[in-house]
Amino acid sequence: MRAQGAADSKICDLSFRVAAWNMVCDKLISPEDWKAGPAHWIRAAEQWQDFSPCLDFLAPLKRRRLSQPARLFFAAAWPLSEQLQNIPVVYASLNGEINRNFALWLSLLREGDISPTSFSLSVHNALIGQWSELRGVRQEMTALTARRDSFESAITEACLLLNEGHRRVLTVIAESPLSPLYNVKGAERQPFSYALAMLIEGGEEYRLALHCGDYRDGETDNALNWVRNQYLQEKTWKTPGSAGNHWQWYKS
Repeated sequence: MRAQGAADSKICDLSFRVAAWNMVCDKLISPEDWKAGPAHWIRAAEQWQDFSPCLDFLAPLKRRRLSQPARLFFAAAWPLSEQLQNIPVVYASLNGEINRNFALWLSLLREGDISPTSFSLSVHNALIGQWSELRGVRQEMTALTARRDSFESAITEACLLLNEGHRRVLTVIAESPLSPLYNVKGAERQPFSYALAMLIEGGEEYRLALHCGDYRDGETDNALNWVRNQYLQEKTWKTPGSAGNHWQWYKS
């Protein structure tokens, strides 16, 4: 990663390789649907066939404890890490387990009590805690949220871990739409639930730079936009960030 001078609009510049990636959604989405983009996703999401991963690599008791984002996380990440069990993990999510939290609030208001197990699984890093337990991971694990920058911030964190000497980092973004009952004005709502898992290694396949200056193009989610551009075979694209910044992507 290279920091830039104050006179330059570029804040930082990363290079890395994606050795493998896997996207799992709660809908069955065709390549043509991916290429169509966000406006199409919002219109078509209710028409797509629902999908729920079976997770037959986990015991039934373990599966029952997983929320929808956690089930998608495991379904996306497990195939990438079968031969690489004990590697660092970076998990990022804008909303995390907010739907589980909201259900707990309602339970507390209506019944005056909540499940201790559900409460312990409602914090932001609970998901990677479950991953660590079930995969036996003893390496560094990071859970973060960074508004519109969550996806690229996870990539940045993975690159920093590579700089510390790790050969590869499992990076996972998982999101679910906010519950309709969670009526917050202006909240960002994904068109469907998903988990995107990536194995990040050192290399020059991708360059990612953070620049000063807003970029607004109506895209709904930076991780979904990344997947779309893989199907479109794009070589360069921009995504919006927070605090008046934007991200520039390059693929060799």
